[in-house]
Amino acid sequence: MARSLAFVFWLCGYAAAAPAAPATELNRIAIHYSYADGDFPAVIRSIDAFARGHATWDRGDSAFIAKHLGVVYAANPDTRERGKYHLLRLLELDPGDDLSDMYVSDEIHDLYQRLRRENEAHLRELAARREAERPAPAPVWRKPWAWGILAAGLAAGVTATLLLTPDGKPRPEYVVR
Repeated sequence: MARSLAFVFWLCGYAAAAPAAPATELNRIAIHYSYADGDFPAVIRSIDAFARGHATWDRGDSAFIAKHLGVVYAANPDTRERGKYHLLRLLELDPGDDLSDMYVSDEIHDLYQRLRRENEAHLRELAARREAERPAPAPVWRKPWAWGILAAGLAAGVTATLLLTPDGKPRPEYVVR
């Protein structure tokens, strides 16, 4: 009786889902096919399974994940802010990346282009602020090595003068009056 009841639950889709085993590597092809089929929950599940099994991953996987999660979350008005976060992460990872291979709607494409422009303006502002905050270079006479060079030059000049004049007195033909 218990077996038949469990079988009925399984047939009806009420079977308790076993936790998915963590993915060993990111299956980009399966994720992209799920995306192309419009199965956005499967995309999120696949990426979550991969992320649970890995503490770190390479830059290419990070860009792939950010691109797909950004588009998937931005497609839903309820999760649009989360989508913006992932699209900004994509811009940090690969500023030249484009969404043309994702066949996104005009609304998502415009959102991505607006985020790109805002990000570029923000980076220009940060660069200008860092340049303004950079201290002016110190004058040469304030650098310790300049005083060493000056002292060495002065010592060399005095030494040369004393060595080139036999009695330590200047020759009369070189005296300017």
